[in-house]
Amino acid sequence: MMDSDELTGLVAAGLAAISFGTYGVPMKGEAATRVDVDPLVFQSYKAFTVFATSAILICLNNVLAEDMIMAPLSDEMNTVGSYWTFHKWSFSDFTPWAFVSALLWVPGGTAGVYAIRRAGLAISVGIWSCVIVILSFVWGVVIFGEKQKSALGAVGAVAFLCIGLLGIAYFSSAEVDVKKKGQAKMQQGDSVAAETTPLVEKESGDEASLDFEAFPHSGTCPHSHQTVDLHLPAFPVTKELSLHISKYHLGLFMAVINGVFAATIMVPLQYAPPNTTQGIGYSMSFGIAAVLVVLLFWVLRFLFLTLVNCIFHSRWAEISNEPRRLTVALQIFMQILTHSLIQGYNQLPSFHIREMWRPGLTSGVLYSMGNLFGIVSIQNLGDFMGYSLGQSSMIISGLWGLFYYREIPGAMNMIGFLLSSCVVFVGILLMATEHNG
Repeated sequence: MMDSDELTGLVAAGLAAISFGTYGVPMKGEAATRVDVDPLVFQSYKAFTVFATSAILICLNNVLAEDMIMAPLSDEMNTVGSYWTFHKWSFSDFTPWAFVSALLWVPGGTAGVYAIRRAGLAISVGIWSCVIVILSFVWGVVIFGEKQKSALGAVGAVAFLCIGLLGIAYFSSAEVDVKKKGQAKMQQGDSVAAETTPLVEKESGDEASLDFEAFPHSGTCPHSHQTVDLHLPAFPVTKELSLHISKYHLGLFMAVINGVFAATIMVPLQYAPPNTTQGIGYSMSFGIAAVLVVLLFWVLRFLFLTLVNCIFHSRWAEISNEPRRLTVALQIFMQILTHSLIQGYNQLPSFHIREMWRPGLTSGVLYSMGNLFGIVSIQNLGDFMGYSLGQSSMIISGLWGLFYYREIPGAMNMIGFLLSSCVVFVGILLMATEHNG
C-alpha cells in the first residue's frame, strides 16, 4: 500500500516532469532564434529567476512561520508534507553545499541551452534524461544504498526505461527517407544552395548550408549542417589550432554533458546538514549560489577574452627587436592591457533585454518550479527514485518537439516516438513498484 509520503513524491515528480519538459521551449522560440541568444545569457536569465522565485517563497514561508508561532497549525495542516515545514529561514541556514550544486548547474545548463538550440528539443532532453537515469541509479542505489525490493528488478526497470529513452532519441533524430530527399533535390536542380533566400549562408569553399533553426515551424528536421570553427591562439608552448565541428553533433555532446552535471546537482543534498535542506531552505541557498556562480562565469569569460586579445596584440609589439627602456615597455604593456580589456568587454554577448526578458523569465520560472518539485520528490522517494521519475520530462519535451516545433518528420517516426514514450511509462511504473519505501 502506498503511503502519503510516496504519493506526495510521485505527484511532485509528475509536476517536476511537466515543468522540466516545458522550460526548454522558449530556448527555441522566435525571440531566441531572431537574436541568436548566447547560451550563457539564457542561463543567466534562468539563474536570476531561480533566485527571485526562491526569495519570494522564502518570504512567504517566513510569514507563515511567524503566524504558526502565534497560532499553531492543526495536525491536519501539519501533514501536508515535509516540504512546507514553515521553518523560518535565515542566512545562518545557508549551506556552502549549494555552491557545489550551482557549479554543476551553470555549465550544465549552459550546455543544455546550446544542445536545444543546435540539435533540437526532443532529442536533447531525451539524451540527457537517459544519462540522468543511469547516473541517478549509480548515485542512489550503488553509492547511497537506497533500498529496492529487488536489485535485479531495479536494474531491469532502469534498463526498460533506458530502452524507451533511446527509442525516443532515435526517432527524434531520424531523417525522412533519403531517397525521397534525393529525388526532391534532383527536381530542385542545384540543391538548396541555389535558392535565393537569406537563410543560406556561404561557408568555406563552394558549399552552403541552411540553418533551419531560423524556421522552427517549417516541419523540417532541426539538424544543422553548419560547422563551428574554433581557432585557438598559439600559446608559448602550443601552436595555433583550428577545429571544425558540426553544430548538430556538438549539440548532442552538450546534451550528454548536461545530463552528467544534472544527475549530480542534487547529490549535495545528501551531505548538507539536515536543517539546511528542510522545506525550501536549500532552494534559497541554491538560488543565491547560482547567481554568484553565474557572475563568476561571466568574469572568467571576460578574463579569457582579455587574455586572448593580449596574446594577439602582443605579437605586433614584439615585431621590433630593438631594446626598449623599462618605462617604454611598461607603457606598451599598459596600452595592450587597456585595449584588450575594452575589446574583451565589447566581445561579451548582449543580453537582448527587450527581446529576451519574457522567454528568459518564463523558462526560469518553469525550471524553478521543476527544481522545487524535484526537491520534494527526492525528499520523499530518494535520489534514485525522485530524480529518475522526474526525467519523464523528456516525454513532455518530445511532445513539444513533435507537435509545436515539428522536429520529428514522417508518420513512422512519429509512431515510433509515441511507442517509445509508452515504453518509458512502463519503465517508470516498474521503477515505482520496485521502490522499497
